[in-house]
This record gives sequence, C-alpha cells and structure tokens, in this order.
Amino acid sequence: MMTPKEERVWRHLVVNRNASVAETADACDVDAAFVENLIARIGSPNWRQELVSAAEPPRRVKILSKATELTGGDRNAAYGPPYKNLSDCAAVMSAYLSVKNEMPVAVSAEDVAWLMTIVKMTRAIYGGFHEDNYVDASAYASIAGECRAIEAGVDRLEV
Repeated sequence: MMTPKEERVWRHLVVNRNASVAETADACDVDAAFVENLIARIGSPNWRQELVSAAEPPRRVKILSKATELTGGDRNAAYGPPYKNLSDCAAVMSAYLSVKNEMPVAVSAEDVAWLMTIVKMTRAIYGGFHEDNYVDASAYASIAGECRAIEAGVDRLEV
C-alpha cells in the first residue's frame, strides 16, 4: 500500500511523465531523494516509455471498440438493423429446420446471434489467431442481448 505522499508523487509522474526529479519534487513538496528512491523501486529503466504503452487500451477494449464500430457503422448500413436482419434469418432457419426435421422448429433472432457467436468461437480454434473472430463474436453477443431486450420490451441497459 502506498502512502499519500507516494501516491502524490506517482500521480504527478504519470500525468507528467517527462518531468524531472527536481520538477516532481517541487510540484509534490518532497525532496529529490524521495522521488529518486520511489522511481528506483519500480525496477525498470524504461518506466517512462512503459507508462505510455500502459496508457494504450488493453486488447479486449480494442476488440470491443472495433465490434462497436462495425456493428454500429458499416455492417448496420450494409445489412440494416441487426434485429430485423436476424429475425429474417431466424424465419428462414425455422422453415428449413421444420421441413428437414418434419416437426415445428422455432428459431429467434437471439438464437441466430448466439449461433453466430458459436460459429466464431469454433473458427477461433483453428488456424492460428484471427482477431476478427473475437471482434465478431463480441458483436454477436451484444446483438443477442439487444434482440432479447427488444423481445422483452426492455428500453434501458441495466448493467
């Protein structure tokens, strides 16, 4: 656990990563030896560069951002609202499965979204790392939630 004094110094260094030891000491009302000792404790000579890379969002955030961009932009423009598109897919799938199985089968828009998530999950198993499988799976999972909310008449996100 850090002391309030240490937190003050680290906060200053994170926000002002190019600040010198003397500038940091002045800004935080501590002596330079305290700042040097604190910096030495992190054990990395490249800490200033590491702070820059640490500021970059983690891959999971990038994947979700790309999924948001695609599902709310290009793909929405190309295929229309997901609920409508997946409802149409569900109707075709229901008809196909009903005829094939000689019994009624009802597939919902949410089912289609989850099935597409399974397709993407299965594809991720084969042939190395293809980030689009994760982007698409996260988009389909969120679309499944949207479909369920539409069918349940829920207007707001309750997470």
